[in-house]
Amino acid sequence: MSSSTVPSTSLAPRARRRPVGEVVLGVDTHRDAHVAAVLSVMGAVLATGEFPATAAGYRSRC
Repeated sequence: MSSSTVPSTSLAPRARRRPVGEVVLGVDTHRDAHVAAVLSVMGAVLATGEFPATAAGYRSRC
């Protein structure tokens, strides 16, 4: 897996924190895990998260 200089934080549950305005979601896919990042349109990192690339991992982020 690639390294990053951005500290990893959990994606906030939908009810707790919603960005105001537009955001960009990026997902870096790998064989064993996927990493997602939510950015503001100005490029600020709002949240990041990593989850296993398995059926159980996909269900845990719904």
